[in-house]
Amino acid sequence: MIKIVICEDEKNQQELLKAHIEKIFKEIPIKYSLDIFNSGEELLENYSKDIDIVLLDIQLNEINGMDTARKIRFLDNKVEIIFITSLIEYVLEGYEVRAYRYLMKPVKYDDLKENIINCIKEVDIKNKYIMIKEQGSQIKIDINEITYVEVQKETITIHTLNEIYKINGTMNNIEKEIDCSRFFRCHKSFLVNLEHAKSIKQYVVILENGEEVPVSRYRFKETKDKFFDLIEERLC
Repeated sequence: MIKIVICEDEKNQQELLKAHIEKIFKEIPIKYSLDIFNSGEELLENYSKDIDIVLLDIQLNEINGMDTARKIRFLDNKVEIIFITSLIEYVLEGYEVRAYRYLMKPVKYDDLKENIINCIKEVDIKNKYIMIKEQGSQIKIDINEITYVEVQKETITIHTLNEIYKINGTMNNIEKEIDCSRFFRCHKSFLVNLEHAKSIKQYVVILENGEEVPVSRYRFKETKDKFFDLIEERLC
């Protein structure tokens, strides 16, 4: 079930977005729910963390869409935000609240469909986790928290934002279990989550936390291409 919210103060725009969404979900085999709010205040008063996608008008009265998005980000780190606007100058400001998608009014059906489908893919990734067994305990790990994985002989070390886990296994098996396009086998002994990559230099991926992950010589170009593809996807 994908939970969608529209926050828009113009009734004609509400109806247009609602009609588009109904048509989109007739074409894709996914259940959804839809709520509509007339203001940022109303949305924030009724906000719940199980919302997956917010279609947010920037030019709202009282508290505007950008300020609403800032407050949403304080409450919810995972929700996908799509800004609806008639003013292109707001686009760069949106990166502050990690809103990578903008649609110009009046919203075209094909543009909304493409963005909704991409958001659903993001939601699937954000909800994905793996189960590991460490020292007799079952541990659930959010794959988005994993920065990289390394293998030495039969020991797999999983590096996350806050913890390091060691398990027995093979890199091939852990790669299959994670099964996410954001992860790339940059070296026979290293699997890196490019979502946490800050930059790439010669034969090294530099992570946002400053750690460096080795890249093999023959996988360097493909690793670099994957990294830039992810950046381009974010900017589109």
